[in-house]
Amino acid sequence: MSKRTSSLVILAALVLAVMTALAAVADDKTAANAAKATPAKAADTRAAAEPGATSYLIVSPHTKAECVAALDAVAAKGDAALGQYDWGCMSGDHTGYLKVQASSEQEALAQVPETIRSKAKAIKLNKFTVDQVKSFHSEATSH
Repeated sequence: MSKRTSSLVILAALVLAVMTALAAVADDKTAANAAKATPAKAADTRAAAEPGATSYLIVSPHTKAECVAALDAVAAKGDAALGQYDWGCMSGDHTGYLKVQASSEQEALAQVPETIRSKAKAIKLNKFTVDQVKSFHSEATSH
């Protein structure tokens, strides 16, 4: 290897190391900021952004035989819609997962293409504070 080539390899390795370190620092700052925000504050922020909105997890199962049709139904809504879904298909779990903000279960399900909506389920999500979890323990031991 020539001296110039080895210098370039070293430079590339240094650049990669710096980029990795910067990414780690950014991740640490994001995690620290997330740790500072309590679930109640996060919920308050979300509610302020969308009055009356609640988080729902849409679970949209389909069979292996229905897989391509289910993907086509979502893809027909566009790249943005397809990009919002997470899929378990490649792991053998033929299910689409979608997290949405909606004012009701029906409104949440309305975001699923009609051709696959009948099998879909909307699960209302919530967050807990540490104090709420502690109170659950108190309630469980008092019964």
